Amino acid sequence: MSGVYLAGSPAAYGILVLGMIVGVVLTIVTCFKPQIAAMTTPGYAVFEGAVLGIISAQFERMYFGISAIAVGITLATMFLMLFLWRAQIIKVTNQVRRSVIISMTGAVAIFYFINIIASLFGFHLMPTSGIFGIAISFIIAGVAAFNFLLDFDNIEQAVSYGAPKYMEYFCAFGLLLTLVWLYIEILRLIQMILAMFGGDE
Repeated sequence: MSGVYLAGSPAAYGILVLGMIVGVVLTIVTCFKPQIAAMTTPGYAVFEGAVLGIISAQFERMYFGISAIAVGITLATMFLMLFLWRAQIIKVTNQVRRSVIISMTGAVAIFYFINIIASLFGFHLMPTSGIFGIAISFIIAGVAAFNFLLDFDNIEQAVSYGAPKYMEYFCAFGLLLTLVWLYIEILRLIQMILAMFGGDE
């Protein structure tokens, strides 16, 4: 009950904003300085954990149990992608890596950025309800899921080439980023589906 109250309090909002800012900063720093991933990865996990906790509590206020469902789907998706990668049903070739996964991820990132800028002027390009919103969220969740293939492939290559110790943390950081991204998108997707079918409480 305290978690629900905290989710709507000014303190929680402050923690949410702080966690998001620190998370973005740590992400940028880690990408440009992978050598310090051993320090930035635990920090990112702590701050992003606080952000996810508050976001999850907000969704729980609307639909009890939605967070557990989202966690389950996120983990199931990760293990499914691991199976597809391990069984080489989907091979991470250079064309798949650059032309498909990275390009799609870049397109989503640009879409996010444009939406943030537009929202500052009162426009929202990303719908939060309806069939169109569900379709967009489903596509973005799919792109996030395919990033697991890059994460697994990066880990395998780091081991194969005898990469430095810090690459263990850097690869773990990449996997953590994908998990966080997919979880949030699945949370949004489930919420929109429940809202469409009259699941409001």
